[in-house]
This record gives sequence, structure tokens and C-alpha cells, in this order.
Amino acid sequence: MKKKTVGIITSVILGVGMLGIFIGLNPIIQNLSFACTLTEGNPQGPYYIPEAPYKEKLGQSLEGQKLIISGQVLDQNCDPIPTAIIDIWQTDSNGNYNFEDFTLRGKIKADEHGQYKFETIFPGKYSEAGVMRPAHIHVKVSAPGLLTHTTQLYFEGDEHYDFFVKPSLILKLDEKDGIRYSEFNFVIFAP
Repeated sequence: MKKKTVGIITSVILGVGMLGIFIGLNPIIQNLSFACTLTEGNPQGPYYIPEAPYKEKLGQSLEGQKLIISGQVLDQNCDPIPTAIIDIWQTDSNGNYNFEDFTLRGKIKADEHGQYKFETIFPGKYSEAGVMRPAHIHVKVSAPGLLTHTTQLYFEGDEHYDFFVKPSLILKLDEKDGIRYSEFNFVIFAP
């Protein structure tokens, strides 16, 4: 019987300077025998607020182009992770984070097949000390007994990609009737 070996290294992402302090811990799993490639991590950033409510529609009272993102939460074997939690936060269409309420912050619980869907508005870009951050959505994915995986989702065609952007995290967009759509599967490690 052949044993699988999995190398787990905890990475610390540290960026100090123009974009503030970014610290994030994500497991890096290295094993070429995984059926599904794990979602790459990205830093949490400084604007996370815990205890967001469960809701599938964010920013309903705000102006902006409607965006719908859907997909599945899977493990490294491509098996769905039922009832995974997807914690989301983002800017409004002008690039501002809201700290007074949870208008553009929320949690979604995936169904028994690991499927999720949420509606929001397309996030705006913002300048941090003269450096333009591309449009992005912050995400933490978790499930009972698993490590929380933190990342950011970006969008194709943005001219302001920075050093946090990884090609695997760039969403392809479709548009119909003025609504943008995208699909993304989160793949997290389940021991």
C-alpha cells in the first residue's frame, strides 16, 4: 500500500508600505496527485470586520452594476464540501469600504452539494497611498474541522493588476441584460 505524502507549509504574506500592512496565513499544500488544484491564497487586508450576517444579496440599496457569482466549494479530491461558509467583503462601486454596517459584507452557506451563489454590485478600485488596487472581492472560505482559506477574486481586463493578483484568481465575466456573471470554484484542503 502506497502512502500519499502531503507537504504542508504555512506561508506568511507580509506587505508593508504603500498598501498598509497585510498579514495572512494560508496553508500551502504541495501534492501533484490532487485531482483539483487548490485555490491560491491572498492576504486578508486591513478592512475585514467579523460577524457579518448571512445573506445572498449584498449592496441592494447601492448604485452600481449588478454582479452574480456562483460555483462550488470543493476539496482537493474534487468532492463537494457541504455547508461550507463563504465570508465576503468588498468596496462599493466608487471604491469605498463601508465600516458602519454590513451593506457589502455577508456570509453565504453552500448547500449540500457545495454550491453557492451571491449577488452584489461590481466593486470599485481605490488608491492606497498613490497605488491603485484593482477591483476585487475579499473571501474567507471555511467549514467545520477545516482551516479557513483567505483569498481575493479579481476580474479580467483590469488595467491595475498589482502584485497580489494571481492568474488563477481572475474571473472571466459574461454579461446579459446589464448584469455581469461569473463562476468560480473554491478548492480548499480537507485532511
